[in-house]
Amino acid sequence: MFDAVTQTELRAQMEQHLLMVEEVLGGLDQFVQGLERRITRIEEGLGLEPDGLSVTGWVADLQRVKAELAALRQTKGRP
Repeated sequence: MFDAVTQTELRAQMEQHLLMVEEVLGGLDQFVQGLERRITRIEEGLGLEPDGLSVTGWVADLQRVKAELAALRQTKGRP
């Protein structure tokens, strides 16, 4: 099998395989970058920062709404 393959043909096949590997790695890189962007958006939305939770984001908004609702329920329940 290898006797019939010349060095030039072998080199051409290796180059084709390397190009395919580069394409796959490029696709994986784009996929990872997309995941990183999604993670960043989720972290920002949740209000996550390296130091912990911030006062912005969905979690903070939910906490404010819960506090406002609790306050409304307390004042409505009073005569």
